[in-house]
Amino acid sequence: MKARNILRIILSVLSLMLVLFTVHPELGTSEAKEESADISASMERYINNARAEALDGLYYIKKVYKLPEGTTVAPKPDPAAYLTTTDPAEIRSVIDGAGELIADSELIWSEETEFSPGTEINCYCDDTILVITWKELRAGDVCTFAEIKIADGSQIIRTLAGNEYGSSVRDYATVMSEAANAVVAVSGDFYDFRNMGITVYRRELYRFQPGEVDVCMFTSGGDMLFIYRDEEVTEKGIRQYIEDNDVIFGLSFGPVLVDGGEIVPCSDYPIGEIGLEYTRAAIGIKDELHYLCMIDNKTGGHGSKIDRAAEYMQEKGCVKAYALDGGQTATIAMQGKTVNLVDFGTERTMSDIICFASALPEEERPGT
Repeated sequence: MKARNILRIILSVLSLMLVLFTVHPELGTSEAKEESADISASMERYINNARAEALDGLYYIKKVYKLPEGTTVAPKPDPAAYLTTTDPAEIRSVIDGAGELIADSELIWSEETEFSPGTEINCYCDDTILVITWKELRAGDVCTFAEIKIADGSQIIRTLAGNEYGSSVRDYATVMSEAANAVVAVSGDFYDFRNMGITVYRRELYRFQPGEVDVCMFTSGGDMLFIYRDEEVTEKGIRQYIEDNDVIFGLSFGPVLVDGGEIVPCSDYPIGEIGLEYTRAAIGIKDELHYLCMIDNKTGGHGSKIDRAAEYMQEKGCVKAYALDGGQTATIAMQGKTVNLVDFGTERTMSDIICFASALPEEERPGT
């Protein structure tokens, strides 16, 4: 086995040299240079991980996993890494085996949670991603949560119906999630339903209509950055902001729910019917590469006003949280099914979702 890994290292080095020396210097376009750099980085990671396997037991080398930028279809999740159970002890066993991935993070999920009676807990874990989804009772509401810990920011993928910005195609979250090989996905901002805010996709600014809604930007490192609707911004300034902060994509729904661990009050907002009891969807970050998605359902509960959704995300430990499109759009999808209760009992086609994917190559799965 280790001899085979050493051979892989040798072949990888030779392949890398071939790639680098066959990129014609006179064709030095930015695209060619970026492709060469991406291939080089991929080869370096492959060599690092092969060395880690070859030297296992002799010397510790941490494996590095990263999806190439622009990935629309991630490695297929390992079917053996899924678990569905009603026994919290089984989830705890999975968590105990994910120590290196979790590192110093304190998980939100707990055996002490007041789980919604008769509901299942879903889990997925490999070397690059841990996902736990569950339903719990909170003040009479049925809240569905998805906690995600990933190894690298590249594992957050903004997936658009039709795989093209501005496409007239709309699809179900479950269908888009499966097509992208997401481990878990949450509905996004339904960007093509309204023309407001600032939208970014694959580092490109597509819409600049500031002053109406709060914007949430996701960086290549997996951070969430907010631009508030009352901030004075220019298109030139936003383009520089995207470059300076390495922004991959941006969402325009909101409002911002939590920032710096504090609830952001909001009494008036142009979308989302924030003062009504309504199905709410939100995404938040607890610490580095550690996320929480929530759907507070009107179906099977009361739903909530926006301030209560903010309270729930803060109580779960999110230092940042942002409201996504709610109502019938609000969906958490896993294994081709909706995890949450969907309004009116059926999915709604939509324009976009946010996927959390595995970065573990299929050939590195246990037993292969």
